[in-house]
Amino acid sequence: MAAGGSVLVTGATGFLGSHLTRRLLTQGHEVHVLARPDSDFRRLRDIADRLIVWTGDMADAASLRAACRGARPETIFHLAGDTTLRAFSGDWASIERAAMTGIGGLMNLLQAAREAAPELGCLVRTGGLEEYGAGPAPFVESQREAPCSPYSFAQTAGTHLGQMMQPHLPFAVVTLRPTLIFGPDQSSDFLIPGLIHALLRGRRFTLTEGRQRRDLLHVDDFVSAAVAAADRHDSLRGAVFNIASGEGHAIRDIATRIAGMVDATALLDIGGAPERATEIFDLVGDAALARAQLGWRPQVSLDEGLARTIAWHREALTLEATT
Repeated sequence: MAAGGSVLVTGATGFLGSHLTRRLLTQGHEVHVLARPDSDFRRLRDIADRLIVWTGDMADAASLRAACRGARPETIFHLAGDTTLRAFSGDWASIERAAMTGIGGLMNLLQAAREAAPELGCLVRTGGLEEYGAGPAPFVESQREAPCSPYSFAQTAGTHLGQMMQPHLPFAVVTLRPTLIFGPDQSSDFLIPGLIHALLRGRRFTLTEGRQRRDLLHVDDFVSAAVAAADRHDSLRGAVFNIASGEGHAIRDIATRIAGMVDATALLDIGGAPERATEIFDLVGDAALARAQLGWRPQVSLDEGLARTIAWHREALTLEATT
C-alpha cells in the first residue's frame, strides 16, 4: 500500500478493526470506515475526527457502492462479521443469519468493489482457523475445511466465493485465517478478557476442564499480517493464509498462567463448566505459508501479550473506579 493511499475498513468499530484502523492512521493512510447507523464508536472515539465515515450495512448493496465510489480505495480490509454465531444449538435461524450477513454481505462487497472502486488493488478479508473444525492439527491451508458453526460455515463459504470469483475480478482477494486473537479492548464475552476482567474484580471464574488446546496470537501481530498481505497483494490473488503462532496451549494452562500473573489463582474453578457440543479440541495453525509468502511471523510472545492485556484491564478498572 502506498503511504497516504485511501483504504476502506469494514468492521472498524470492532476489536480487530479498531486496532487495524489505528495502525493504518499511523502509516499515513486516508482511512475510510463503513459503519452501521447504530455502530458504537467507543473504541475509535479519540481518533474519530481523523476518519471518514460511510454509513451503511453489508446487507445494503447500494450503501456499499456509495462507500466504494466515495472512498476510491486502493485497499479494502473486510473484517465485519457476527461473532455471536460461533455458538450453535442446531437452530435454523442462525444458519440463515450467517448466510445473509456473512456470505450475502461478501457478495455485495465484491460486486460493489468491482463496479465502484476502479483503483482497488486488493481486498483482504478475514476467515478463521475454526473453518478447519475438528480436522487434524496443526491446520494447513491445503486441508479440507470442516466448519462446525454458522460462523465458520459462512467464513468457509466466503473463502471459496473469493477464490471462485478471483479470475473475474480486477483486484486481488486475499483471505487470512487467524487463530484466537487477544489483546486490549476485546469484549469480555471471549475467554481471555472475560477471565482477566473477573479475576481483577475478585470474582470467581468457572471454566471447563480446559483440556482443549488453543493457539493464541496478540492483536498487534494480526494487524501486521493484514498489512503485509495488502503490501504484497500483486502475487497473492486468491491466496489463503493461516495467521497463527503454531503453538498450542491447554486452556487450563492459559487460565492458570493468567491467574498467577494477577495473583488470583484461588478464584479459578477448573472443571465446573460444561463443554460445548461443537467444541474444537485442537485449534492450532501452521503459518509456514504466511512466513514464506508474506514475510510474516509473530513478534509478541504469549507472556508479553498477556502482560500488555492485563495492564490495559488494570488501567480500565482504575478509570472505572474514578468515574
